[in-house]
Amino acid sequence: MQVTPLTPHIGAEIAGIDLAAELDESSADVIRAALKEHLVLFFRDQDLTDGEHLRFASMFGAPNVFPATRARGLDEPLEWIEDTAESPPKTDLWHTDVAFLAKPPDVGVLSMQLTPPVGGDTMWLSLYAAYDAVSPPLRSLLDTLEQDLHPGPLLKETLELQFGSGIYERVAKEFAGARHPLVRRHPETGKPALFMCGRYVKGLVGLTELESDTLLELLRRGLDEPGIQCRWKWRKHDLAVWDERCTNHRALGDHYPAHRLVRRCTVGEGVPMMMAR
Repeated sequence: MQVTPLTPHIGAEIAGIDLAAELDESSADVIRAALKEHLVLFFRDQDLTDGEHLRFASMFGAPNVFPATRARGLDEPLEWIEDTAESPPKTDLWHTDVAFLAKPPDVGVLSMQLTPPVGGDTMWLSLYAAYDAVSPPLRSLLDTLEQDLHPGPLLKETLELQFGSGIYERVAKEFAGARHPLVRRHPETGKPALFMCGRYVKGLVGLTELESDTLLELLRRGLDEPGIQCRWKWRKHDLAVWDERCTNHRALGDHYPAHRLVRRCTVGEGVPMMMAR
């Protein structure tokens, strides 16, 4: 295998391996170590079946069933995300997946099934680097704060576009939300990450609405720093793996109304741990 970093802070491409084959433990260790170092990994030309996708993803943890899938009475870990003229792109914002769960997922694995003629790139950023960019006095405050998370109106809009009315209400009833630290300690590296959760955040616990909104807006502005990001231009059958605990991602919607189809799952889960404890 060859591991080629894409930027100093985040991202690497791995070549010289066929993920359709069952990996030996030595190869799996190399990939897991690369993910820990680079946070998101990319593999070209991996035409995997559903079963091969899940087998590879399981190398990082047990597969999860997405809340919207469970709410529809299904027990299927793979999720298909499709953009068309009738179903516009839905995730063109910085986020980490289903952060409103009591135990959010550890790792995401995505396989590109159909690319638009142009556009449709995805971006990732390092939440380690986002935390490091904050001044020490502000960090000392952030380390003590919790955020109140809930499925929220954006998920409602997205689910109604995908599945019609009623699904969001089932999700919101089963997953009423959670409180997670604003700065979380990564369970494997021990490093602090600014745990930014997109539009799932209702507010910061203990602050006034104005204080909470102002601080969150300040932190979100820091995510737009190009130096902590990487950007991937997809080809059909590319595969990406990322650590949900220390990254945000954003699927650009500039390809609309062109067709785009991905297969995705998440694996592993855990309660985010506060740095200050």
